[in-house]
Amino acid sequence: MQLRARLLAIAVATLAIAAISVPTRAQSPDPARLAAAKDMMEASRVDKQFEQVIPHLLDRLKESFRAVAPDKRGVIDGVFEQMQSKFISRRGELLDEIAALYALRLEAAEMKVVAEFYRSPVGSKLIDVQPQIMQD
Repeated sequence: MQLRARLLAIAVATLAIAAISVPTRAQSPDPARLAAAKDMMEASRVDKQFEQVIPHLLDRLKESFRAVAPDKRGVIDGVFEQMQSKFISRRGELLDEIAALYALRLEAAEMKVVAEFYRSPVGSKLIDVQPQIMQD
């Protein structure tokens, strides 16, 4: 289970890094779907998760790169410092891009159901334990 969580963490980090460098998509989502996506993301507290998980993921990735190339530690540290500052400075933009991607792939009604789940006691508990799982 820990290996699966780590692989998921690496995949999420890789996708997030790629998303930072991708320009805004030409296709604009329906405003109602975009609003539903943002509500779903708010319900899932994705902003808070972003704050907690991204630095941890970047630290783990940095350690992995250091293990592969210990002689490049200074360069690796510099690159990851730049990545972290880019994440911080472009966080809102990245979250908007993620909302747009959800809005293009899910119906507003589907996102409403997901948001309702995250606002339920079980959904709230899931949100609370996710950062702990990512650190295990």
